[in-house]
Amino acid sequence: MKKRMIIMGVALLIVFGGIIAFNLIKAFMIKRFFASYQPPAVSVASSVAKAVDWQPTIHAVGNFVAFNGVDVSAQASGNVVKIDFESGQYVDKNAPLITIDDSVDQAILKFNQAELTLKTLSYKRQDDLFKRGAAPVSSVDEAKANLDQAQAKLDQTQAQINQKHITAPFAGKLGIRQVNLGQFISPGQTTIVSLQSLDPLYLEFYLPEQMYKRIRPNQTITFSVEGFPNALFEAKVTAINSKVDLNTHNMLVQATLANCPTAAIKTPENSPLVQTRKEPMGNKRIVSCNSDLNSKNKIHSFTFVPGMFASIEISQPPEPNTVIVPSTAISYSLYGNAVYIIEKNAEGKKNPDGSDLLTVKRVFVTTGEQRGNYTVIKKGIKAGQLVVSAGEIKLQNGTPVVINNDVKLNEISNPDVLEQ
Repeated sequence: MKKRMIIMGVALLIVFGGIIAFNLIKAFMIKRFFASYQPPAVSVASSVAKAVDWQPTIHAVGNFVAFNGVDVSAQASGNVVKIDFESGQYVDKNAPLITIDDSVDQAILKFNQAELTLKTLSYKRQDDLFKRGAAPVSSVDEAKANLDQAQAKLDQTQAQINQKHITAPFAGKLGIRQVNLGQFISPGQTTIVSLQSLDPLYLEFYLPEQMYKRIRPNQTITFSVEGFPNALFEAKVTAINSKVDLNTHNMLVQATLANCPTAAIKTPENSPLVQTRKEPMGNKRIVSCNSDLNSKNKIHSFTFVPGMFASIEISQPPEPNTVIVPSTAISYSLYGNAVYIIEKNAEGKKNPDGSDLLTVKRVFVTTGEQRGNYTVIKKGIKAGQLVVSAGEIKLQNGTPVVINNDVKLNEISNPDVLEQ
């Protein structure tokens, strides 16, 4: 019995010892496997952080304002008896627009003319008698005063008639007619038609007060409008408001531009009225027009009209040695923006083919202006460092990578501004 118990104890000891030894060996083998395990390299695209002469740009939105613009109204009341214009017509200065019934004023004018004739004869008669000593000087003075009064009444009536013959105060394009024949209009209350001078035009926009020292009169700016995605137009700053808005702390800036003829802007390369040149660091063309040429060639159809919207760019002096990376290289998150830098393995490991093992390191960066395919890096990396430009979603610190640059990024570092 005792011998049997000893045999069972030894057997149990061997079994449990074997189990324990198996688990220890298994843990050791797993640890050794993972110690030597190298995850497969992730395929990424790369790009070199560049140092360039970056030209900062101030962006704004503005509206076109007429050099002269008015809603034409009447100074006198009455019924409209004649309309001398068509909606949308171009008119010269002093061109007749409408005529208000002046029949009563014309009758008064004839009466005043007759009265003036009578007062003139009376004055001459009294003056002749005075020269012969047959009338006192007071009679001459009274006759002269009566003559002046008659002339004043005539001038007053003529002015009232003139007010009923409404003309264009300046040359420009008319809008939609707002009155009809026979309609009764009142002074200052009835709009007859809108009149806008279209060349040149003002472009007005607001900038934050912090930009006050970064803009100056005679500074050239560029702007773009809907309908011409591949063109930039030029204007020149002509005035900066003398005060800042107390509510918004923005300042009003006014630029002046020559309007571009509608026909010429369709094919600017073939028109003598338009000058074009390529954008220095982009793929748009810059278009310049000339108001003197427009006037000389009697151009009346233009591209821009008051109230139209424009996107404005104000170029600033270039900043040398500015570090830029592809915008796709930046990983955005709530706790900071980061870039993955590609570098050789710190332990000097090699790939199976003998090449250097490349790994990535995550670096937090401070970003600046974004333009086209590139973003400015103010802090975090230096020029010349190799960064991941695509495929970073699968990466973490120390991940091995293999570079695959089959898809090339657009190398224009300063193309169109992206909408954000």
